Amino acid sequence: MAVDTDQVKSRLEELGVPVDVIEKIKTDLGASTVEDLAGLTEDDLVAAGMKKLPARKLVSALAPARPASETAAVAVSFDAVLPAVPSDSSWLEALKAGGVLKVDQSSVISAVRAALASRVGLFDVLNLLVKAMERFADENDEQVDPAFFKLRRDMTRRNYAEIFEALEGFDGNYVTETRRKQLLGRVDEHLWPAIAAFFEQLRSWQSAWMQGAANPAMMMSVLMASSGGGNVIPPGMISPPETGVLRDHADAVADAINRVFAGTGVQIAAALAYDAVKVKEALENPRLPGMIGAANREQMLKQLGVAVSATYPRLENNLTRFVLSIMGVKDQPAGNEELQYFGALYMLGSQIPWDQLSNSYAGGRMPSGIGADRKGRI
Repeated sequence: MAVDTDQVKSRLEELGVPVDVIEKIKTDLGASTVEDLAGLTEDDLVAAGMKKLPARKLVSALAPARPASETAAVAVSFDAVLPAVPSDSSWLEALKAGGVLKVDQSSVISAVRAALASRVGLFDVLNLLVKAMERFADENDEQVDPAFFKLRRDMTRRNYAEIFEALEGFDGNYVTETRRKQLLGRVDEHLWPAIAAFFEQLRSWQSAWMQGAANPAMMMSVLMASSGGGNVIPPGMISPPETGVLRDHADAVADAINRVFAGTGVQIAAALAYDAVKVKEALENPRLPGMIGAANREQMLKQLGVAVSATYPRLENNLTRFVLSIMGVKDQPAGNEELQYFGALYMLGSQIPWDQLSNSYAGGRMPSGIGADRKGRI
């Protein structure tokens, strides 16, 4: 305690407080730590013998610094409001939890990313690479590179031990093509329509609020009322629309997610996510283009028919984040925080090309603007 008291004295002396006042602050007011000084008021210091103006300055000097987030202007951005999408590494770590997964964020991320990846042919890449490497070696009278056999092994021997080590009895044989297609079909049938319907409702809510705020007659009433003109603003004219319908649509998205993951959907989604990451890792090999006769990585992807446009990564990230944000609606308290959350969610949703998620491409046609498949369809 003596050390703290000495610190109190040193701090006050730095600020030019007289010795007698320091003693009264320590003894009469009980300040024993530097942190206690932040609780002093102007009246306390005047009672201790200081003049009013010096006391006021001292209170200001002792006030704790405000965090930068409180002093900085609020930027028009959804980054600080909506949940962020985990990186590949942290996402895969989440998939490992306990082996038996629940329908949580990691599972939903798996389904969204897997569904989009399937549209651009990501899961066919290893098979395409193996065929292209063998064909190139035959055409040039060369032996295949040892990487050929590793890719072929990765393509045929998938036991998913890394993510299902705690789930006894589960192995790669269970992840059949039929179960993959069933899960991806559920995403097309249930999840995409549900989140698109949520955004339509969100857009209607935002539009109703903006139309009310932009009403010239209402703005004139506000100005007249604020200037004492006697006008009375009707109740609710400036208030945002009721958010209950948005929460109902968020619940509908939750119901759609439950339908997507019914049965063993969680495990199949995790396996698809694992496959997608392994394919991405395989494509990082700088020697692959030369093994199929391509000049570089970009040419290799085009040659395989799996190249995507620059809009795809942003679509994937924004769509995943939008779905995670809908899942977080239930945790938002009513009031200004809720309005800020829905406003940020609308900004994010406005950046998603919703026409690419229509049911018109269910059954094989890829979303427009993402890339072209091997038959040239867009």
